[in-house]
Amino acid sequence: MHRFASAILGFMLSPFNWIWILLILSFLSRNGKVRRRCRIAALVILVVFGNQWILDWAARRWQPKRVPAGDLKTYSCGIVLGGFGSPDAGGTGYFNENADRFIEAEKMYKLGIIHHILISGGNGKTDEASFREAWWAKKEFGSLGIPDSVIFVEDRSNDTQDNAAYAKEILDSLQFEPPYLLITSAIHMPRASLIFKNAGLRTQPFPCGYAEGVGPFEWSDALPQASVLSSWKLLMKEFAGYAWYAVTRR
Repeated sequence: MHRFASAILGFMLSPFNWIWILLILSFLSRNGKVRRRCRIAALVILVVFGNQWILDWAARRWQPKRVPAGDLKTYSCGIVLGGFGSPDAGGTGYFNENADRFIEAEKMYKLGIIHHILISGGNGKTDEASFREAWWAKKEFGSLGIPDSVIFVEDRSNDTQDNAAYAKEILDSLQFEPPYLLITSAIHMPRASLIFKNAGLRTQPFPCGYAEGVGPFEWSDALPQASVLSSWKLLMKEFAGYAWYAVTRR
């Protein structure tokens, strides 16, 4: 049910889908005024939400600024949120577009900034033969020389709220000293920080994986692009998720 609701929300928060809905309505309507308004609205959405400048402007104001490693203290544990590994057709894992979460966690450990790593990356599956991201990631960390004794796994979570709740259980049992370094993608960090705070965990944000809002301005970016339309979907889901938790979890 949760995944179905998430899929519906994702569909409704996509400007690309708004355009298709308006165009379909314009063809189905028998009212000439309604047809014109639907097509004008679709054109406005294309021009506004297809503009890389506007997307970058929004992303820069949403995402926290980068945190240089030299500005960090030392932390008893770094919490790296899953979503950076995906199963392939054979059931084994591969790194996806969120791989910076893994890379930065490895770097923070090897620089001595974090002393332990908690991988919070469940996929909600109980079948032992299925792909389980957190355990796969632990093996990948091990292959890079990080000892098993400093890696802890949380593999039950379905979403960020689960990440926080289950991470708290583990960290409370380990009695590691807070705050903990929270490692996740920059676009996800505002919502993740809020959820972890509401769960009673003190964290220091360490955003990574800046996909939008970091490049230089190019004049060609002002032209509508389909790829920019699709990028808004993730950003809007983060807006909506943050607003939901801010209102309902007080």
